Amino acid sequence: MKEYVAETGGRYTYSDDILNLQELALSMSTIFDGCSDFIISGCTVEGSTISPGYVWLGGKVRRFEGVTDAVFPYYIYESNRHESVVYANEVNKRGRTCYLCAAGKTVPTTADPVTGKIPAAIEVRADYAPRFIDKFFGRYAVLLETPFQRQTIKKDLVLAGMFTANKEINSKTAVSVSGENGYSLKGIVKSDGNASLGAYLNGLLVNEIVIRTDGTFSFMKQGKELARVTGDGISYGTSLSDNSRIGAIHIQGCDIYNTQDVTDEGTIRINYYGVEGGGTKFRDFAVYDGKLFLTPIFKVIGKSATAQVNGLFSVHSAGRGIDLCNTAYTKDDPKLQNTLSWRDSTGAVIAAVGFDTTDSYRFVVRNALGDIVIAPLGSVDIIGTLKVNGKSVADTYVTIDAYTKGMAGKVDKVEGKQLSTEDFTTEYKRKLDAISTGGITEGGTGYVTSGAVAEALKTKLSADQNLRDVVDKGAARTALDVYSKPESQEVFLQISEGLQELVRLTADEVNNLTPEQAQALKAERQAAVRATLDAEKGGTGEQKLTKTSNLSDLADKSKARRNLEVYSTTEIDNMMAGKLGTDSAYQGIIFTSEMRDKLNNIETGAFAYTDHEGKSHAQVEGYVLTSAIVKELKKKANWLLDGYNSTELATIAKNLELYTRTGADGRFARMENLFQDYINYLVAQGKSSAQAQTILREKLNLLSKDEIVKDYLRKDAKLTDLVLGSPEAQRQVCRTLGAAFAEEYQPLLIDTGWMQMENSGQGTDTRNLFVRQIGSIVSIQGEINTAKRDGSNWGGVIAMIPNKIQPPKYSVRCTAANWNDDHKYNRGSSFTIYGGQRKLQLYERGFYNVNCQLNFTYFV
Repeated sequence: MKEYVAETGGRYTYSDDILNLQELALSMSTIFDGCSDFIISGCTVEGSTISPGYVWLGGKVRRFEGVTDAVFPYYIYESNRHESVVYANEVNKRGRTCYLCAAGKTVPTTADPVTGKIPAAIEVRADYAPRFIDKFFGRYAVLLETPFQRQTIKKDLVLAGMFTANKEINSKTAVSVSGENGYSLKGIVKSDGNASLGAYLNGLLVNEIVIRTDGTFSFMKQGKELARVTGDGISYGTSLSDNSRIGAIHIQGCDIYNTQDVTDEGTIRINYYGVEGGGTKFRDFAVYDGKLFLTPIFKVIGKSATAQVNGLFSVHSAGRGIDLCNTAYTKDDPKLQNTLSWRDSTGAVIAAVGFDTTDSYRFVVRNALGDIVIAPLGSVDIIGTLKVNGKSVADTYVTIDAYTKGMAGKVDKVEGKQLSTEDFTTEYKRKLDAISTGGITEGGTGYVTSGAVAEALKTKLSADQNLRDVVDKGAARTALDVYSKPESQEVFLQISEGLQELVRLTADEVNNLTPEQAQALKAERQAAVRATLDAEKGGTGEQKLTKTSNLSDLADKSKARRNLEVYSTTEIDNMMAGKLGTDSAYQGIIFTSEMRDKLNNIETGAFAYTDHEGKSHAQVEGYVLTSAIVKELKKKANWLLDGYNSTELATIAKNLELYTRTGADGRFARMENLFQDYINYLVAQGKSSAQAQTILREKLNLLSKDEIVKDYLRKDAKLTDLVLGSPEAQRQVCRTLGAAFAEEYQPLLIDTGWMQMENSGQGTDTRNLFVRQIGSIVSIQGEINTAKRDGSNWGGVIAMIPNKIQPPKYSVRCTAANWNDDHKYNRGSSFTIYGGQRKLQLYERGFYNVNCQLNFTYFV
């Protein structure tokens, strides 16, 4: 850059000095390069006057002389020209270019003589004009005050200090907080509307929390959902916790226990509820051994109410043993039934111990497979009657005493004599014949046997038993119309109990009840007893008032007045002290509660408006002030309320660059007529309907229906409307579609699938011999028995080829043999299918009733 210097003594001025000054001036304007047109200074608007000033217009700094009668919008546009000066030899040539500006209501549409382009212009409105502060500083700096609602910074903005915003921060991409070592925290809104707050490492997402539009939260790790929070709760795949509590259930270490129930009946219930918390389906409970074994060690089957133990059932206790309880019947009912059973793998009962019938009190020990062995260290003591096959041994076997006593009176046999002491004479025989038998129930004079007496005595009661030997005590009590001791305890009250039986709660009644519920049930029963006895609850007499005291025995009279909602004499006197008498009562309109509510419902409303900060406020329903209505009406144009005449409508439409309804109807097509209005317009211009349709299709770049039918294929025709003139054209289409040309490829081979060989007679068995044909290849595979044949061992038929399979054109054969070190035991058989036949024949010797594996494969 050259700087002009002039010292004392006089100095010549050269053209280079002028060029240097011009270069200095032009270099200053390069500051505005890249900026759009704006006002540098001046050009302020006051009414219809625009003051003089400087503008940056068309890439040059220009001076605007101002104007006093501007009609807005007003335009300052460039006006350039060349000026001629006198050169040497009196020749006029271009000596300078003048970059000026002019102003007006419109911008000239002719090209500028210097630039050859439409002049650039600055629009000046009554409320805004582009100025230096927003077009220059607004391009390179952040402004404290700007005439626009927002300022856009096109590149990154880095603040060294703390950033504070008095309003919300809005980002269209993401809000990030960067840390050290490449870590950052970024919040974004995804394309699906879900918000994400994620942790990133070097720009890659590591973990994130997703806030979904349906109100749920998701915790993600590298794209995988770890947990989700919904209205139904928290769902997650894995939980790692040393201590967890869900409702009343507490899990700590290896322990699960109930923490809320403070009674001795605290319970953990498993599978109380079924599907979806209801009771529609049964549930099972299973415990395994931890070794991935399919069978559980312990299983509770809900449907059959069965507890199943698939292992050793070992009871370790201090003498408590195993208790089997029938919950349906008591010991007085023969329907009480409970057994301990042994079953095999199919479920069949092989042994049982217990009460096995519903019509008696029989207790059985049954072994369906073998003996029952009782092996005590000492003796086996049986209390009661011992029976064999239902018959008492006393009726079957003789006791030692009876045998000894009977044998004492026997007579020994003597040779030559019938009896040793006396001979049995005919007289004795007649005497024995005269003795006849009788019956205990029928009476008579004959004798009865001890067995009959014993049987009869079984149904009799013994005097020394005092009715203890009654078989059915319940039936006996019914016959005598008496109560048993337990029944009398249930029916009658004991004097010593003092009516406690009427209010006492049993264990079954308080089961599953809270202490408060049990106490309420007992109080209800006590109240019922008091009502029957016409008695009062203990202590209530002391709480009652005496009639003769006229409420003077109230303990707390102030509280009683509050309960009765009445005032005391003192309170009434205090309240009435400042009141008027009845002779001075108010005779006007009484202000009622309805009037008060009506006044309370009168609220001030407001019209919708935008405040000084640009924030929009919605309309508020209610009563508005007259000033607010006047202010709102000032925003309306009276003509919009009163209406326009046709001339005014045309003028307004022209000023607003709008079409009236008549003009729009004549110029634009109606939606319901589609393009018919344009066709009608062309026909009115002298075109035919076909020509009009062709012009419309050309404008829309469309084909006619005839052209589409002629040149394009239909989808539903499946290429049947494709006309191909030569095989080469057909091959080209197949290559385009990636299909095979039929003449160049082998047709699809027939495949019968595996079929069972047919039998040739009743003696053949081809259940395991199969055949299949694929194209010209037939394969027979499987197994036959050499004894299953139709015919002899020399040419017996063992199978037939089905009709769907083609037989071999030429004979085929395969063999099967057993090999042994002793060659004389080597035996075998051959199997043959002769050409053109379907019979599979065998030829064997010493190879009878042997299973052979066959494999035939032949071409047809």
